[in-house]
Amino acid sequence: MKNFICHSGGAAGADFYFETFGKNFNVKTIAYSYKTKHHYSENKRELTQNEFHEGCQMVEKANITLQRFRYHRMINLLARNWFQVKNANEIFAIGSIKRTNEVQFVKGGTGWAVQMAIDSNKPVFVFDQNETRWYYWDFETNRFLVCVYEPKISNENFAGIGTRKINMFGIQAIEDLYINSFKNRNMKILYLHGLESKLSAEKRLILEEFGEVIAPDLDYFVDENCISLVFEKYINDNFDVIIGSSMGGFAGFYLSQMMNKPAFLFNPALKERSVFQEIPTVNLHKTKINILLGVKDDVVPNEKTFDFLETYKTDSQISILMNHEMAHGVPISVFKNELSTYLKSL
Repeated sequence: MKNFICHSGGAAGADFYFETFGKNFNVKTIAYSYKTKHHYSENKRELTQNEFHEGCQMVEKANITLQRFRYHRMINLLARNWFQVKNANEIFAIGSIKRTNEVQFVKGGTGWAVQMAIDSNKPVFVFDQNETRWYYWDFETNRFLVCVYEPKISNENFAGIGTRKINMFGIQAIEDLYINSFKNRNMKILYLHGLESKLSAEKRLILEEFGEVIAPDLDYFVDENCISLVFEKYINDNFDVIIGSSMGGFAGFYLSQMMNKPAFLFNPALKERSVFQEIPTVNLHKTKINILLGVKDDVVPNEKTFDFLETYKTDSQISILMNHEMAHGVPISVFKNELSTYLKSL
């Protein structure tokens, strides 16, 4: 899993909740400050004098649009806003949107950081806690538009900011943002490779977007008890899902039911194999197994898989998916698309 960092301000209200909820998902917070009297973060990062002056310049630039007065008494807070934005690739803010004379902006101190982000052409998402819905800044129309889907944190460096006067809807929006973004990124995944293959670095990276990946190196030719070995070694590991391909799909089919875990299997060699593998005689659980078959597979023909499943007695829920362009090997695009959709659904 990537190392996500929330760039924030350490203030009461939204900043506090972005930092607090972030801890539940191993998100690190950097809370910027410049001679701030009231700072609520244990992750305080004090600006240098040069950084403070840089931030002041960006405050003046933002004010070309905001046209606000009597803000210099808050310049310490406003200048530090720039570094929340500068070091982030996308911005999530809690506040209220004001619309006047065809100009739209966020009220209060949060509006400064939001305007800095807009001036920097960075993606901006604002949860209007009075309207209880998310908006995004559309650079073509220069207005806030309603998000069709709930936004998700997609960049390792993001800004989590907002009003000190946060209400219950704003608090819930922050928690939901983290849950929707990271609920599938703390998984523990067991991957079982094929007869003469290994999990490639590229495919591992795709899986690691969702959590920790365990991919044991199995020698199906030498050891005919690979399924039992994996079961005994990892029975106490709390895997969320099992993924297997070809011979690994065969092993995953039984391990899914032995370990009571869902599975996604690519072209599993269920009916017959070129090397013998012992199938343990243990109690099998009722699980959910998804099988993706390549219509062009001439190594493990689809007909044999269907023949096996017709006679195999199980209480497990088995779903068959067909890919009309795939053969026995699994292209990286198919691997990514199918597993991203599947893992997000768990």
